[in-house]
Amino acid sequence: MPVEPLSSNVVNYLVWRYLQESGFGNAAVQLSRSWYHNPDRLPFAKHVSSHALIHILQDGLWFDKLQAEVKDGQRRYQFGRDHGRPFSLHSTESSMLDQQPPPDLFEETNGTGADAPARRGPTRKKQKKTNGIVDRQVNGDAMDIDHNGSLQITPSLRGESEAVVSDAESPSVVEEIPISTLSIGQSTYIQTEEHPPWENEDPTSRGLESGYPPRRELNAPQATNLIAKEPDKEITHTLWDPSAPLLLLTGGKSLARLQDITDLRRSLNFQIPLNDFSVTAVCFTSNEEVAIAAREEHINEQGDTMKTDKLIKVIDAGRDSRIISSVVGMVSTLRWNPSSRTLLSVSTTDMAGSIKIWTNDDTMPAFTAFAESAIMDAAWMTETEFVVCGLNLVQVYQIDGELKLLHSFKKEGTWETVKYDPMHRIIICAAFEEELMGVIYLDVTSKGIQTTKHPDKFFSGMELSSLRQPAGDSGRAPCFVGTCAAAGAYVWDVGDSEDPFREYRHFAVPLATQARCLAFSNSGELVAVGTKDSVLIWKVVGGAYEVKWLWTEGSDLEQEQEQNLSWNHDDSMLAFSIGGQVAVINLQE
Repeated sequence: MPVEPLSSNVVNYLVWRYLQESGFGNAAVQLSRSWYHNPDRLPFAKHVSSHALIHILQDGLWFDKLQAEVKDGQRRYQFGRDHGRPFSLHSTESSMLDQQPPPDLFEETNGTGADAPARRGPTRKKQKKTNGIVDRQVNGDAMDIDHNGSLQITPSLRGESEAVVSDAESPSVVEEIPISTLSIGQSTYIQTEEHPPWENEDPTSRGLESGYPPRRELNAPQATNLIAKEPDKEITHTLWDPSAPLLLLTGGKSLARLQDITDLRRSLNFQIPLNDFSVTAVCFTSNEEVAIAAREEHINEQGDTMKTDKLIKVIDAGRDSRIISSVVGMVSTLRWNPSSRTLLSVSTTDMAGSIKIWTNDDTMPAFTAFAESAIMDAAWMTETEFVVCGLNLVQVYQIDGELKLLHSFKKEGTWETVKYDPMHRIIICAAFEEELMGVIYLDVTSKGIQTTKHPDKFFSGMELSSLRQPAGDSGRAPCFVGTCAAAGAYVWDVGDSEDPFREYRHFAVPLATQARCLAFSNSGELVAVGTKDSVLIWKVVGGAYEVKWLWTEGSDLEQEQEQNLSWNHDDSMLAFSIGGQVAVINLQE
């Protein structure tokens, strides 16, 4: 069998791929600029697997070693034991940011530009975040060769990683869906007698076991539109259109769709240029635009599974779409800042996290930063400041001509979710595996992350309420945070830095079940709690048990799958997703 021939195109392509996969996106851009603008269009590119250059080098080194042993001679290639400090490019504060090349290097090919690969974050074990396909990642700065000639990879903290290579295909034109004004149907409920005022009751005692019935019991068939499962598709993300209360975006495995919930026959499938894909993150970037991060999987001619990641923008009210980046890596979080019109993306491996800021529809990020460990969530704080959380850290960044690290708080824990309250200047975070709740008071940063052990097992959700209450006798206004666990939902007041996580109310759920997810209404006045087969709604202040909704019998509910709750923007409807299907509950009388 003849030796596989090499050409300058093959060598350049392998180097170009290595630069992308190792985090040197700007170097990859400059190489493609001086060589070939769209390397993924070379005829052999589809046959090249991830980290091919590293595997070729490994094979060569082992061949050199075996040849030296057979000939009883010296090895031709020896680099010694000291290879310098790993991650030397990103280990200092001055070189932490990935500087961008001049604008003339950003020539666009088919709507696609090169980009430093983001690194993808692990998903939650207790409450899954469906962020794609389980994989392992080799980081170009921290790989070794073991005695068997294989790559030494630290097992992923959460069992997932990224692969970065893609084919920038032309976007497809999609059609606009008209917004219907039809009603979703009538709610059938049992109106109980009016409860006496509960404002002065014990704020921690009211629950289902008290014997009070809900004010309304919704009959699922009349009060619900069910978005059922489809063959080879699975819903993992639900997001209400911020400007249209009757439109719901659903994304997941081979699915990216805008659904008119008044008539489930009316929907718009975004014709994104991917085939077998899974949506890993999604957010609205305006009334007519959506940012979608997705991972595509396909089999090449050698039978190898190829996984590629793309960041796509659906534009013009769904009439068009284009690829922002085809080398962004596995994105686990997308956050849009409407004030500054800035998109924040987060991706992570078990080794380090990547943060990218996108502006002006550029195909290259305006700013890039690398955290020292895995990043799992992010939240905007102001037009120019945001917070991220991850493995043993919570960090605050500021955009001011460059990306500056303002605060770095260290605390042992796998911090998986983070929220920010602008009125109180409070950051809250949760480490579900360690069952820890954390709070940071930015006016008293010297206290760092103050933590409290959650009092209940199976801690699985944390949300921040927007409800604003007048200051009490202490002279401060409360700040409400909700959590859910085995025995129900809890509302905490975290407004006092001297007494963080003071229990304000506990809403118990029926025996033999548990609270699996919760969501505050946009007004903050109501909290909805999802169990294995029902949704229960209470008033935060006063504790009135407002609504009980029970999943329709015979709906083939898979109770062990991930659940999620989300309110539409006028709080008239609630989307309850579970087991790849979604029940849209009409709360209007």
